[in-house]
Order: sequence, then C-alpha cells, then structure tokens
Amino acid sequence: MVGGLLLACSAPPISVYPSVHLAPDRQAILVIHSDRTTPSQLSIQSLPIESTLAPGLFYRPERFELVRVSPDGRYAAFSAAGHHNLIGLLDLATMAVREIDLLTEGDVVAFYWATDGRTLAYDYLPASGYRQMKGYDLEFGEGLIVPRTDRNSAIHVSFESWGARPHEVILCVVDERSKEHRAETVTLIPRR
Repeated sequence: MVGGLLLACSAPPISVYPSVHLAPDRQAILVIHSDRTTPSQLSIQSLPIESTLAPGLFYRPERFELVRVSPDGRYAAFSAAGHHNLIGLLDLATMAVREIDLLTEGDVVAFYWATDGRTLAYDYLPASGYRQMKGYDLEFGEGLIVPRTDRNSAIHVSFESWGARPHEVILCVVDERSKEHRAETVTLIPRR
C-alpha cells in the first residue's frame, strides 16, 4: 500500500494470438507467435502465380498492400498488388495460403472481419473510381457480393458495420451526383 493506494504488480498477459506485420519493404508478411523468437514469414515470391479461381489467369505480385488478422487469431487476410491483385487468406498455424479473390483492376482499401471470424468483407476501388465491397465466407469457402439493386453507376458502396444476422452488412452508399449519403442494410449473397 502506497499513500492509501494498493499497487498490484503483474506482468501483462501474453497474447495467444500471433502478431502479424508487413515487412518494411512489403515483400513479406511476418508472423510472430508468442512461443517463438523467430518469425515465420510468407514472402511475395512464395505466392502462386496462376489463379486457382480463374485457371489460365496469371499474376505477378510485386508487394503486399494490406494485412488484417481475424478476431480468433486463426487467419490473416491480405492483398498482394501487381498486374492483378490477389486477395488471400493466410492460415497462421500452417502458413498455408488460400486465394479468395482476384481483382483484375483496382486495389483493396480495407478488410473487415465479423466478430466470429467466419466472414470477411473488404472494400476495393476499381478503375471506375467508385468504391465497392465484396466478402468471403470462410466456413463454406465461397465469395460473397452485394446483391444488385437499381443504383446508378456514380455510387460509392462501402462497408460501415456488420448487421445482426449472418452475412448481413450495413453499407454506406454515396451518390456522387446528388451528394446523398445513406445507410443501407443488405445480406451478402454467394458470387456465382
């Protein structure tokens, strides 16, 4: 007890989840597990060059752009930029990579994990300049998209938050012509 205050000294809890970072040169994703001193790494050169989603389509990733760990610490979503942009999942236990999307134009802007770690959403900016959103269901291994509506082409659609039901998202929709902003709740559907 010091000056009427009880001071408790204890070590901060060590996270059981790995720490994941991009290397400064963006040529690797570094994974540091709490029980190891040497990081595991996924180098840009170790990524496949042919798409598993579109066989015959090749890409040459030049650098990692974004990485975000799932809430359960099992996966890291990443984007790798080059001629085409690879969007993948890195299994942090095995360091295995799964391709979940390939953008032939545009860049990933942000990743958003559902709190249960089963669904991933991501905003991307295609060549049109109007922000869009897609998703991925880890449990079923399928890409998800925003259902088509009667929107004009000058619309930005971006993630705002997760809804109450599976695959439900609240979008921020901005009409560039009228400058109207609105929230729209949708359920992401499988990409066919």
